[in-house]
Amino acid sequence: MTESNPYESEPSNQREAGNLAILTNIFVAPSNGMMQVKERFGIVFPLFTMSILAGMAFYFYFSHVDYNWYVDYTVEATAGDLSKAEQDQRRDAMSMMPQGTMAVIYGITSMISIGVMYLLHAVYFLIVSKVNGDGFEFKQWLSFVSWTSLPAALAFIAMFVMMFSSENMQIAQEALNPLSLNELFFGMEPSKGMGRLLSSLHFPQFWSLAVMVIGYKAWTNKSMMSSALVVLMPFVVIYLAWLLFI
Repeated sequence: MTESNPYESEPSNQREAGNLAILTNIFVAPSNGMMQVKERFGIVFPLFTMSILAGMAFYFYFSHVDYNWYVDYTVEATAGDLSKAEQDQRRDAMSMMPQGTMAVIYGITSMISIGVMYLLHAVYFLIVSKVNGDGFEFKQWLSFVSWTSLPAALAFIAMFVMMFSSENMQIAQEALNPLSLNELFFGMEPSKGMGRLLSSLHFPQFWSLAVMVIGYKAWTNKSMMSSALVVLMPFVVIYLAWLLFI
């Protein structure tokens, strides 16, 4: 894409240099980085990066986890009021799926999930944009969401560190991110209740939200308070709803 027409193609070397410059600014100068995104609004690079990292992380996890331990842990964590016979039946059903097949399924599913989440998030911003009349279109918001989510890539990197440093790969999926609030501060059972909720909250996620607030302010010229309200509203609603069911 060129500056005069964002839909025109750029030479690949210029596009790569532009993506790397934006990536650097997202981490060190997010306001500048998001203004660059506003001019170019490329989507492929950030979306591809996050999707590949998610797919690789969960494929590696499910292909290397101690499978017998994983099956036992999952059955016990989700047993509820099931009898021992019913638990054994569920354990046998899970064991029938080859570990490699599960790894492929989760790897692909995690990649698709990234795209779906970004699409839904972009639709939310588009609706807000239509209400405010600021003129931004869906493609721009999808780019906005994709680029501002890049700090969360640190969570996937932390997962790899966790897995590579494990001696037996007996790690619960919910405990896979060492940067989660639960792993860092609370140490609750990660498979249920507050432990599960706290395991889903992590510092790279907060970094991404901060970049999103800064970026929204830079794009729309809203106040920091208004920008934070728009950006954080879905996040707050989702976690308040989650709390109601704990």
